[in-house]
Amino acid sequence: MHREKYNFNSIKIYDTSMFPKVSREEFLKESHLYQLNLALKPYEKYIKFTEDYLDNQAENFQQKHLESLQYENENWKVSEEYAQKMIEVDNEFAQRYRESIIVQLYSFFERAIVDSCEMYYSNKELDESSLNETPDKPGLDYAKVFLKNNAGIKLKNINEELDFFCKLRTLRNRIVHHRTSFFSDEEGKINDIRALSKNRFKLIAKSDITTFYFLYFDNPTFSLEIIEKIKSLYCKLGQKGVYY
Repeated sequence: MHREKYNFNSIKIYDTSMFPKVSREEFLKESHLYQLNLALKPYEKYIKFTEDYLDNQAENFQQKHLESLQYENENWKVSEEYAQKMIEVDNEFAQRYRESIIVQLYSFFERAIVDSCEMYYSNKELDESSLNETPDKPGLDYAKVFLKNNAGIKLKNINEELDFFCKLRTLRNRIVHHRTSFFSDEEGKINDIRALSKNRFKLIAKSDITTFYFLYFDNPTFSLEIIEKIKSLYCKLGQKGVYY
């Protein structure tokens, strides 16, 4: 029997012409904020979970402490133990956690902003000889110079976010060097921390022969504000072709 011959090369699984052609630039512009939110979502969940857990534990020990006081003197040692655990959770544990999340979020931001500059350099296929001089060590200072000189971004338009992160860097450095209590520093750095602390955390000054400072992180929403500042900055950068 004669077999009909087919030209298999002409067969298409699907017609790609039905899909709109999207450039890499357009794809990044449309998706970079989604990708940023996706990357920040675990931090938001972690913060909420940990803050709720610390609150619940402190309240639990407080309730047990109050209940034990009803038995006059026979359980005073148990009552003191509950009170101590409540203070430990509400102060020591909460402080350590809040310090650590500040460091994590600043590290996330700094890595992201440097990577965004590198992506811009790659996407625009910039010639190294055309790049203006930037600091050798990648970081926030490197990003600021790159965004201004090579991405053509007016820093005054993102000054609110940049000022926040410059001051946050000063705070982050203070934390990572394990000096958040009984410390002194240059006046400029103290002023940065003081300005940042307003309605966010406490900077307590103690004066004797000299002035020493203590940091107390009593506002659980500060870490969430850092996340919102990252999102706010990238909303502005994305309008100028710098993407997460």
